[in-house]
Amino acid sequence: MPEAQNPFPTIALDQVFAGYTPERPVFEDASFTLTGPALVHVKGSNGSGKSTLVELVSGYLRPWQGKVIVSGLSASDPNSRDKRRICRSEPSLFAPMTAKDHIRFACIARDSDPGPELDRAIRLGMGEWLDENAGNLSTGNTRKLWYLMNTVGNFDTVMLDEPFNGVDAHGAHAMAAEIRSWVKTKLVVIITHSLQDLLPEAKSVSLEELVSGHRGAGARK
Repeated sequence: MPEAQNPFPTIALDQVFAGYTPERPVFEDASFTLTGPALVHVKGSNGSGKSTLVELVSGYLRPWQGKVIVSGLSASDPNSRDKRRICRSEPSLFAPMTAKDHIRFACIARDSDPGPELDRAIRLGMGEWLDENAGNLSTGNTRKLWYLMNTVGNFDTVMLDEPFNGVDAHGAHAMAAEIRSWVKTKLVVIITHSLQDLLPEAKSVSLEELVSGHRGAGARK
């Protein structure tokens, strides 16, 4: 699989005001930049805006004011989809469709060869479950399948929201090894309360500190 070409993948918020109702903004004049290649662990208390950050970077939630930039493009620009991957915390699968067909479907959407992606599934311990309907998968295998679907193909920036929840030790360590290999060329942002001992090398940053006016909180190596 070819590597992304952008040598310095970034996620940047520039004077962003955003939220879901005007009377209760989540972010007010938030400006910061995360620059890769790097592995960044974003942590924060409940209600600090972690899920809102995911939606802003995904381009689904647009700021009322300011800009959200992903590797030089607006997060809402359709062209940014090729550079960015988002794995939300809650899987959304089609219960009657097999795990293998979910992966193939994701590959069609990303114009990617399913062969290497199915090999990834086997490395994560899903080999015997690939022909099982998604509705019959365990919590851990559901999480693995969701993670796989959202990280197929070529990209330079990825945001993973609680990717290890419910995943068995073998799968979690296989995912961590894969993430570690991405960090050579990509910006990987993991949002979780705790990484435990899976990726101790990650640069840990507080979302509260990032959005409180500390510009340029980069993670560039």
